[in-house]
Amino acid sequence: MSSDLVFIGGMGRSGTHVLARLLGRHPRFAEVPIEVRFHCDPRGMPDLLGGRVTLTSFLERLRDFWWHRVRADGQPRGLYNPSTRALFDAAVERFEDAYASDPVAACRQLFVDLLWPLAAQEEKPGLVEMSSHNVREAQALRRLFAEARFVHTVRDGRDAAQSVTAKASGPDTLLEGIDWWAGRLRAIEAGVRGEEDGAAPALSASELCVVVLDDLIWGDREAAYERLVDFLGIDDDPGMEEFFELKMHPAAERVEPWREGLGRFERRRVERKYEAALAELEREGNHVARPLIDAYERLG
Repeated sequence: MSSDLVFIGGMGRSGTHVLARLLGRHPRFAEVPIEVRFHCDPRGMPDLLGGRVTLTSFLERLRDFWWHRVRADGQPRGLYNPSTRALFDAAVERFEDAYASDPVAACRQLFVDLLWPLAAQEEKPGLVEMSSHNVREAQALRRLFAEARFVHTVRDGRDAAQSVTAKASGPDTLLEGIDWWAGRLRAIEAGVRGEEDGAAPALSASELCVVVLDDLIWGDREAAYERLVDFLGIDDDPGMEEFFELKMHPAAERVEPWREGLGRFERRRVERKYEAALAELEREGNHVARPLIDAYERLG
């Protein structure tokens, strides 16, 4: 079952949702319609298995925040969406009873019990889940699903930085936003490696695929699409191809939100800052540096 499980992760607004919708059009994968988060968020399964939170604390958050929460925009989210209360309660009870004897097996079974009914309903063998911390917690998730595959979706760091400066809790300026963005990529890299000695990423090329959203939308779209399909070991499908062509088709010209309101001198400062950040990430051996640099050079 785990060989048919795909975890998509990355920073917010980097394409995790649209990639999950794309793969959900394939006959192999059912799409989990929300970020369920309990398996990868802080205070979630990785912290539980690592002894950083207690079972009681995890269960309280599972039954409350991860079951039903309301976002800042007033939209409800939570496991109540893809599950039912009866299924949820029964799965959590089984998990609580089984955890002490085999924590890893109990966590794996909880994920399966809560989410695999979605695949059964659609008569599909696999599942794709899109919580943003999936890649950062890849090492913990590999303990649960040894053959799962991970897709890390990224976008131009200038646009990513611009999106967070608009948030009340985000950086104040675009230049600070680029530092924030690079810091998040470093945190994800540490999770991917699972090491502190600067060794090569612990996830192999057969386990982890980097998708640059800018390439998939505005660059060599077909090549980027084919790389993703090849990585997952699936055949192209008319439903997936139709979604790609109709829902992920580029606009007349590439939109770069970070440029809005900036003069030529300010834009050049941002470009230099971004180029320096990419160079530093590459020197550090960050697994997304080269794909981002290649996209930057191709798209300008």
